[in-house]
Amino acid sequence: MGLPASSSQVGSAEVEGVAAASYELLKRAPFPVISHDAALVITGWNEGAARCFGYEEEEALGRSVTDLVLSGEPGEAWRRSLADGAAPRVFTCARKGGGTVACEWRRQAVLDERGRSTSWLCMAVPAPSEPAPGELAPSEPAPSGSVPPPSLAERILNVVMNTLPIAIWAVDRQGTYIFHDGKGVDLAGAQRRSWLGLNCWDMWANHEGAAEILRQVRAAMEEKQSSHSFASTMDHHWESWCLPDEDEHGEVEAAIVLTLDVTEMRQTENELRAKLQLIQRQQQLIQQLSTPIIQVWDGVLTVPLVGMVDSARATELMDNLLGAVSRSSARYAIIDLTGVETVDTQTASYLIGLVRAIRLLGAEAVITGIRATVAQTIVSLGVELCGIPVHTNLRSGLQHCIRQMAQEGRLAKGAGAQVVQGGQVGQSAERRDGPKNGLGRAT
Repeated sequence: MGLPASSSQVGSAEVEGVAAASYELLKRAPFPVISHDAALVITGWNEGAARCFGYEEEEALGRSVTDLVLSGEPGEAWRRSLADGAAPRVFTCARKGGGTVACEWRRQAVLDERGRSTSWLCMAVPAPSEPAPGELAPSEPAPSGSVPPPSLAERILNVVMNTLPIAIWAVDRQGTYIFHDGKGVDLAGAQRRSWLGLNCWDMWANHEGAAEILRQVRAAMEEKQSSHSFASTMDHHWESWCLPDEDEHGEVEAAIVLTLDVTEMRQTENELRAKLQLIQRQQQLIQQLSTPIIQVWDGVLTVPLVGMVDSARATELMDNLLGAVSRSSARYAIIDLTGVETVDTQTASYLIGLVRAIRLLGAEAVITGIRATVAQTIVSLGVELCGIPVHTNLRSGLQHCIRQMAQEGRLAKGAGAQVVQGGQVGQSAERRDGPKNGLGRAT
């Protein structure tokens, strides 16, 4: 196991004999016993430690005690406790796979022949605390050597940290990390609790992506201000909440940051936004193709409608058709309903309004291609189409427009001929009579 031989100077045969007996006793002790060197590297790990923290001996040896066991406690705090001597200190310790347990630690320095501390022997027992939901009540003491189960709050926190892509970390007033855990830490490519004891200001001073979250940490410390932000760093997108942790006197002791990895959500959001833009462009194209304005004859425009005519499409149709009539000085505008399956009161009102607007421009609207079902609906709705030319198909409507324009042309020519003929008759009479002198004779 590698436990130290003695808590006093090493070298005598008597001490070595006692150490051998102590070795077997501590190795099988029901409570955690570990040893580490001056660099805090674990050199000993007994069966009680394996049961308490979940790490087997081969997993623990050679690891840093602050990285493996301590949770939310920086290495400097542990080092200071070593300098305090054997006085018991309570630390929050981490279990393998999630979960924490508060342990009261007693430490004993192991001295070399010169009296220098070369390693430390550390023993732990569960720290006394008030029972929480899920823990044993004082009237039900835990069996000797057992560790009380985690509280309900601890279990919930562990489930959140080990299931969701979230990283939870906290720094004290000096910016030192005192907590660093969660699945989000793994996703960022870091090791859980690896930042404990490090200073956030030093770590992220020159990192552009961390400037905003550091500003929020300062605001939480100095102004007790909670904040919510988004940032991109470590090739991930993060949504963060920064909260001040106040003591019973209202003083901020630490800043707690919950960081959620939203990289996948952002990618999905960007994909949906791109698809929405594509759909909008396709809708614009469909609208343009669904309401084409075609000049089928001199002075005759036609608009073939297909599908449903909603408010947006009707507004666009009216704007485009009235603009085309005005620009081309068209005499007729044929509205072809061959592709319209059904109409409702709103659609019928759109058509009546469009016909009236065309008349205001001095043109005439012609409706063609009304189906039987559409005709029944129009009659049942009580929509009046009196005074509006209606034809069975586009060809018939176009023939109507051509006949009307031909008749208007003949009438115009006839009126012009009468004007010309009237002028010629007057001139002939004047020549026949001629101007008369004062005696009434023609000159």
